[in-house]
Amino acid sequence: MNVAGTNDNDDLFTIDYIFNRQVALKQMKAGYRFGSDAVLLASYVHADKGKLLELGAGVGAVSLGTAWRCPECHITAIEKDPEIAELLSQNIAKNEMSSRISMRCHSIEHMPEQFHAMFDYVVANPPFHKETGTLSKNRHRNLAHIGDGLTLSDWLSKAIFACKPKGTICFIIRADRTDEAMSYLHQHKMGEITLFPIWPVQGNPANRMIISARKEIKSGSVFLSGITLHNVDGSLTSHASIVMNGFGIIR
Repeated sequence: MNVAGTNDNDDLFTIDYIFNRQVALKQMKAGYRFGSDAVLLASYVHADKGKLLELGAGVGAVSLGTAWRCPECHITAIEKDPEIAELLSQNIAKNEMSSRISMRCHSIEHMPEQFHAMFDYVVANPPFHKETGTLSKNRHRNLAHIGDGLTLSDWLSKAIFACKPKGTICFIIRADRTDEAMSYLHQHKMGEITLFPIWPVQGNPANRMIISARKEIKSGSVFLSGITLHNVDGSLTSHASIVMNGFGIIR
């Protein structure tokens, strides 16, 4: 799943777009760059009202995409990497979202105490690999893909901490980490767990999972039909095309 892009004036950056060029995102040419995971998460979230917190916001693809799709939602985006946080701040301004998205540059480990049970929605696209993953030579890529010592359970813990009772947390993770996430959510009394698998190509195993759960809700789990991104010829499926144009994921 591709996003359209053009070169920025600075040779170190590009300007890329999501949702049929409705959201512009400046990002580094080298190192971590947002991808389809962020677009899919922004397309899945239904947060028309209330407060949303994004953990590890990067350059803002999820926060800005969600803000564009859900105009009544107020968003707090936190990002610990100062250079990436500066790009996030620029992207919020560039997309004229400063009145609806606030940015904080700090780690999820050090969230303010006032964030406790403050948000109706908490979303994240946490580091992709476990700590045993292969390190890149690029520091920004390592932070985004492997992290800096925090586990998936740590990310889930912080999301639950910030979520209001009956609020929703929503993560996109590697499909092979679904059991890990489910186990933690069950242990911490999260209910109405919803699994939304993502298949890269028709007929192939799912490689991503969007998993959501509600705080202090007792109902059981639901496995949704998911989405296939590409046909066997490499073209986008009709559902994926709808998503890429900003119309949201059909559940």
